[in-house]
Amino acid sequence: GRIVERGTLREVFKNTKHPYTEGLFNSLPNIKNRKDRLKPIPGLMPDPTNLPEGCPFAPRCDAAMKICLRERCQRMQINDWHQAACWLNVKEAYEKGGEAE
Repeated sequence: GRIVERGTLREVFKNTKHPYTEGLFNSLPNIKNRKDRLKPIPGLMPDPTNLPEGCPFAPRCDAAMKICLRERCQRMQINDWHQAACWLNVKEAYEKGGEAE
């Protein structure tokens, strides 16, 4: 595996920047409200000995773009304490008129 998101506890939990991290959090049981159903990540994990060309999570990601299927994104700085490897962050930075670091 690869680390797709890295940051402080607060940044990663409160400002999640990778759909896989979000999927993992959504699949955890909510101890406060036991009536909530778990939301498992759909599909199967790819064979680690035969990973796809792009992002290994792309086939199971609702937000995947064409580039996700072709090219793996490098981790980019979200802020001083947070990094994530997702093309959505590059797209967001571009749309805001900035550049990915």
